[in-house]
Amino acid sequence: MAGGWKTCRVPRRTWLDDKIDVFLQELAASGMHLDRQRAGELITGQVRAVAALLRVTEATARTYLGDEIIKDMARRMLFEVAGERPGADLMEAPRTVPLPLALVGITVAALAEAMQVRAANEPPDHLGDVITTYAQALSGLGQITAGATARQAGNPAEVLFPPALLRRAARYISGAADLAANGGKLPDGIPEMARSQLAASLRRDADGLIAIAITTTD
Repeated sequence: MAGGWKTCRVPRRTWLDDKIDVFLQELAASGMHLDRQRAGELITGQVRAVAALLRVTEATARTYLGDEIIKDMARRMLFEVAGERPGADLMEAPRTVPLPLALVGITVAALAEAMQVRAANEPPDHLGDVITTYAQALSGLGQITAGATARQAGNPAEVLFPPALLRRAARYISGAADLAANGGKLPDGIPEMARSQLAASLRRDADGLIAIAITTTD
């Protein structure tokens, strides 16, 4: 109505929205970040598993998944990615995996592309976390590379990295590959016809990086 009050519709928060927040907060407390879509998929999968096990509806199954259960799910994920040393200062971690400079460049480019994919799929109030997460990995790669090339007289064509940093970078890239492959939003400027190529490229880079990282342990 002209001259009257205009109502602003705020999207109603759901049970899943609240549980995603709990899940991500538990991960973030240990320095690990995950995109909301993937977190939602994991929680939804748990709801379906509980529903099937107890032979109840999914609505009833959700009543069994309180905040502590969701936090336990996050802790199990942290245990599974212990090789990434969540919360640790990776700049101080042992550097035991050699990467050719060309592969360092590929990894930096893949992380930058992955960050754009993640950013395109996150709500505005979570963009800061996405940028910080990826920026830390990019910064670590850059600082180690700059320091190594200045010091390494023996083999300047390779740079030694902490396996945990490479595993973390591989997971970030892999997550973006999943988003691109499963219908997530594409960054501005990337046409829909390039979706499968982008997903395949990111997947290849992530798989190659993790294959190198797991050959040596911290």
